[in-house]
Amino acid sequence: MQTRSGDFALTTEELRAIAAYAVSCAEPALVIFQKAHPDDQRPAAALEAARVFAEGAPRSRLQRTAATDAHRAARDADTEAARHAASAAGDAAAAAYLHPLAKATQVRHILGAAAHAARAAELARGDDPVVAEYVVTAAAKRATPLVLDVLNRYPRAPKGRARVAVLMTRLDSLLRDPPPPPRVVDDPGPFFHGTRADVRPGELLTPGWRSNYGSGRRANHIYLTASVGGAPLAAELARGDGPARVYRVEPLGTIEDDPNVTDKRFPGNPTRSYRTTEPLRVVEEITGWEPPPAELVAHIRERTGELAELGIEAMDD
Repeated sequence: MQTRSGDFALTTEELRAIAAYAVSCAEPALVIFQKAHPDDQRPAAALEAARVFAEGAPRSRLQRTAATDAHRAARDADTEAARHAASAAGDAAAAAYLHPLAKATQVRHILGAAAHAARAAELARGDDPVVAEYVVTAAAKRATPLVLDVLNRYPRAPKGRARVAVLMTRLDSLLRDPPPPPRVVDDPGPFFHGTRADVRPGELLTPGWRSNYGSGRRANHIYLTASVGGAPLAAELARGDGPARVYRVEPLGTIEDDPNVTDKRFPGNPTRSYRTTEPLRVVEEITGWEPPPAELVAHIRERTGELAELGIEAMDD
């Protein structure tokens, strides 16, 4: 397989992996551009050009031309969110031209598509930085070992005050740095769990089942809270045919902060929301609890749907 040499070796296989990663990060933001400019196919064409290279076609002028066209579409866009969505697609096509030069500016070929997609999503949802944090967290999870290996040959992403530079630096840190140790939770409880499952005292609630939230993928954790309103809200939001139920539970192992609220929206965990990889024992069902306002439930469901449209998983598990 062809090897490109500069400050280090970079193979065609590695370039394809970088292009595939950039496409996977940029593609969810395409809907933002398409809503604003449904007849402009330049960003979509850039993603397709990157994809065909990632899937085995030779690198050619197609990727370079498509990247240039997508960036022109960004300049022509009517909204800032659409501009960044088009830039994400352009950067994905340009990822095929990552050079094996140990310069921080080259990192944009790896992470630029994700950073622009995060900025587009953030702007499309009221300039909400929490949305951008969801996007960069998802981008970090998409990185394969091969992508990480290539990234680590380069210096850190260049720092800057512009929002895209900040998001790129954040993603670079998520990919390179070890996660901080989880905070030791010393909450005495009592703890509660909201669901639509019908269980009995003494039964165990365990992770590993399909989640009642978001895409319904397999959940690695099970969630609990020590707040009065948290469990009723979770119960109302849970999918299922049965009535919303709240149980008092006893964790049988260590618990940690729920990153869905603490890391992204409520640092310090004032909502007393937790998760665990170990079972919860049901102590009793709580009855007579006050349901959350219907408008709050409707708002959260609507927002979850909006995030899903951008490829953002509502439950970061």
